[in-house]
Amino acid sequence: MKKINKNPKVQILLATYNGECFLREQLDSIVNQEYKYWELLIHDDGSIDDTIQILSEYVKYYPKKIRLLIDQKIFSSASKNFFHLIEYRSKEANLYCLCDQDDIWHKNKLKLIVEKYNSQDEKNPLLIYSDLSLIDYKGKLLEKSHNKLIKFQKNFITKETTLYYNPVPGCSMTINSALADRMSYCKYMVMHDWWILLYAAHSNTNILYIKLPLVKYRQHSKNVLGYKKVNIFILIIRLFFKIPRYVKNVKKAYSQSKQFCNQSGLHYFIKLVFRQLKMNS
Repeated sequence: MKKINKNPKVQILLATYNGECFLREQLDSIVNQEYKYWELLIHDDGSIDDTIQILSEYVKYYPKKIRLLIDQKIFSSASKNFFHLIEYRSKEANLYCLCDQDDIWHKNKLKLIVEKYNSQDEKNPLLIYSDLSLIDYKGKLLEKSHNKLIKFQKNFITKETTLYYNPVPGCSMTINSALADRMSYCKYMVMHDWWILLYAAHSNTNILYIKLPLVKYRQHSKNVLGYKKVNIFILIIRLFFKIPRYVKNVKKAYSQSKQFCNQSGLHYFIKLVFRQLKMNS
């Protein structure tokens, strides 16, 4: 019988860069979590706005809960920044939540994640993810369910599907220590969240989905990567009038996929286009 750790330690990994506009809202939503056994580790990627000042204020107010990793390292990459945080994570923690600087967490996010975690064997690699709602830059609700918007792709994650598409934004991801210990940065990754999902799907990791939206996923002009609804017409324009950029992105995705599945570039491209057309039809 599984021994339940009623109060596992959660470490939140927050990567920041020029986040002054929305950072306080995100930090407040973390501080106000119903589940209290958490700590926050932050690494900034060379912000030139008031991000560091804001972070320093919260570190001062919550010195036992919030720590700013200061090492003068600048990556100019969200993916490298997140894997830097994973590398310097607390080995005493049981769970690690990836966190974006511009979202808002629901109060029960950590509580529900911990409940899901306690239903599993902590020795096995584990990835927990949830649905999200979408908000605009003012916090106004745009969509109640990201999963519904992407035609419930979160419900059908397999080794095959992860090669071509990532329906799980990193801000909804939580990994346990067993999975974190096995992963590392790879130069072929397209984005950190896609790589984590790929690795999990191809390494006998327990992947668990919480159907409730636990994050208000903010969409705005400064997003490094956000959701944009694309119809068939726009997709065709992208294919035929932005061919150089599209081909570059496909090559990156193909190089990433080769770390897990050996197939020809043509075969990968055909299946990728087919899936994109199907999703946007």
